[in-house]
Amino acid sequence: MMEFFAAFVILSPILSICLFIAWYKASNSAAKQRMRADVSDRDNVDLRRKVADMEYDVQALEGLAKSSKAITQEVAVRLLKDSVKHLSSKLTPQNFTTTKSKTLSLFEYCEKKGVPVEKTLQTEILNELKKDYEEVVRKDFAKQEQLRIREKIREEQREEAERFRELDRLGKQEQTLELALQRAINRLKDEHAEEVERLREQLREAQERLQRAKSQAELTKAGYVYVISNIGSFGENVYKVGMTRRLEPMDRVRELGDASVPFPFDVHMMISCEDAPALENALHKEIRHAQVNKVNPRKEFFRVELNEIVRIVQKNQGRVDYVAEPEALEYRNSINMTKEDEEFVGAVMGEFDQEN
Repeated sequence: MMEFFAAFVILSPILSICLFIAWYKASNSAAKQRMRADVSDRDNVDLRRKVADMEYDVQALEGLAKSSKAITQEVAVRLLKDSVKHLSSKLTPQNFTTTKSKTLSLFEYCEKKGVPVEKTLQTEILNELKKDYEEVVRKDFAKQEQLRIREKIREEQREEAERFRELDRLGKQEQTLELALQRAINRLKDEHAEEVERLREQLREAQERLQRAKSQAELTKAGYVYVISNIGSFGENVYKVGMTRRLEPMDRVRELGDASVPFPFDVHMMISCEDAPALENALHKEIRHAQVNKVNPRKEFFRVELNEIVRIVQKNQGRVDYVAEPEALEYRNSINMTKEDEEFVGAVMGEFDQEN
């Protein structure tokens, strides 16, 4: 806000010109009337010319006054919008009322300084402030949701580690009971002996516990669904749609682009959700017709418009942020590189390769 106030110091010369013109016009009005009277009496040509020149000067100054006022208004409005933009950049989910109050104070300040803000512009600025606030709140909710999903993934991974330990223990128990049962049968030569039946029952119970543990291990669902592209490797409108349960989902994207493709992948969407397999399956089901590899659906590459993927995600997940145009930085730099630049980059890379 202080920047806005200080800007009026810059405008003071323009305001001074306006005041001078008003004074000049008023002070010379009576003089012109007297000179006109003298001219009519004496019919002095030179004097007539002087009067005409004075009238021309006054008209010119009046034009300058109007122009200066318009410039003042334009600059003031621009400074006002910049100040409101600065206030909007500081918006948080908790300070809308304070920010709106500061904006209204700017309107009042303009009014006091003789540069009133039109009601339509005030309404426009306040509506824009509301939109900015809605976006801030939406992004904050999305951030909190991501944090919640990440914490859920951590918890599920801890539980998963415990389940794997339990699976390992139950698997070893099953093997031990199978071995004991076989030994008992071999020793007793009777498959229906009491000891054999007892071991069979223990083995059956162990197998049931093992199956339940395996089913539980498959219930973990929280994770990320990603939509990525690589126009340098696969061309335009080819997207990989997959999921990962890693806490750092970008690690998975970097892993996919490490050695198997000449250029890194660009991320169009990274969606955190409680049931990542369900969203991934919904996407795969609706764009199956666009699958690149018709024989092996596990490849998860689809030749389809991004808008179609966005539509499906919004239908299943709600609003989603996405990047429409891939950066494809390395690819674009490669195709736009001159022969001279190519030789220079190659020489630098070669030098570092030798050092390492």
